[in-house]
Amino acid sequence: MDMGNLNNILLEILATGVRFYAIKCFIDIFLSKDEYQCKYTWVLYVIACLWTSIIYEIFKMPVLNIISNLTAIFLLVCPYKVKMSRKLLITVMIYAVNVLVDSIVVLSFTKYTVGDSVNQIYECITSLVILIIAIALERTIPIEKDIYLPVVYRISLGAVPVISIGCLYYMVITGTKLKMTVVVVAACILFINILIFYLYNSLIQFYSAHIEKKMLEQMVEVYSYQLDVARESQKQVNSLRHDMKHHIIELQSMLKNTNNPEIIKYLQDMEKFMLNPKEYVSTGNKEIDGVLNYLLRNAEQVLKDVDIKIRVPEKIYWNDFNICAILGNLVDNAVREASKSEEKYLKIDIQTKKGIMLIHVKNSYSGRIIETGNKIQTSQKEVAIHGIGLENVKKIVKSNGGEIEIGYTENYFEVKILLYLSNIK
Repeated sequence: MDMGNLNNILLEILATGVRFYAIKCFIDIFLSKDEYQCKYTWVLYVIACLWTSIIYEIFKMPVLNIISNLTAIFLLVCPYKVKMSRKLLITVMIYAVNVLVDSIVVLSFTKYTVGDSVNQIYECITSLVILIIAIALERTIPIEKDIYLPVVYRISLGAVPVISIGCLYYMVITGTKLKMTVVVVAACILFINILIFYLYNSLIQFYSAHIEKKMLEQMVEVYSYQLDVARESQKQVNSLRHDMKHHIIELQSMLKNTNNPEIIKYLQDMEKFMLNPKEYVSTGNKEIDGVLNYLLRNAEQVLKDVDIKIRVPEKIYWNDFNICAILGNLVDNAVREASKSEEKYLKIDIQTKKGIMLIHVKNSYSGRIIETGNKIQTSQKEVAIHGIGLENVKKIVKSNGGEIEIGYTENYFEVKILLYLSNIK
């Protein structure tokens, strides 16, 4: 064997090795190694290399070369645990780039005719160009490898490289005299096929976002349903607690004249158990309940006499923010002032009748009330008490067309408010 033949063999081995390494890079773009099922990967690559080389050297026919290359790439893709349609799509996309680059290089630098052998130098150039394209795509396309496109999308994408291979084959067979035209057309088709890689990635991202949106909508529906169930259950529990409390009180009154203290104590313990110590108000209106329960959380500890009556419906069509601001200022000031007095008395009465809300807050206080113009001040160090807070209440009530009445005696301070619910903004 002379030195020239040895060089040609070495160049052909180098070109084949680089080409199949580029094919591996292409495959890594689309498929994850976690999906690979074959233990000896190198065996498949050796078989693919030998298969394509033998077919090319023996027959030198474009049709057989296309078939052998497609089967070789498909053989390398087969061990991956993905759908068959995805394997076929990846096979034709990779081969389209290979055959287009091959045609551009060979037709640009040689006087190729169908059936002729190609110098191994050009095969090396082709393989290097394919490798460069593969590396560039691998680093610029972060494809989600665990997302599967619908079959319709895969067929649509796969049609482009299949048509590209068919067009190039037709031009090489019938139009080899117009080599530069074939090269230009092949370069344009190559550009289109490279764009297909980016289009594939865009479709993956679009479909992934679509799936996430559907899953989010489904989860929202699930949580919404579960919240409705929880609310209904809580409503039933509250109703049961309310009824049981009245039953226990009735039983206690019936047993007062008997000589059975154990039963009375047992019922008292049941009553304490049924009551939530943190829940002073339970109207079903979560905004009012939340504000009052928060502000009254320490009322039992700091006050002696607490009288609370709240009668409002669960759903009222008005701005809860304004009502919460009114109650927040009044109750906060009332609890604080009552706790500083000897009587330590607090009364809160809220009810609605025919579109009108009536709020009555009365508390004991110590100190001295000073009126300056229309403003009320206190002799306490905290000037805000019944001062700035009460002025805010006045503004909210008047801005909503309501009425407010403020009165006080030597020991008690009270505020009465009338609000027309239809006027509340």
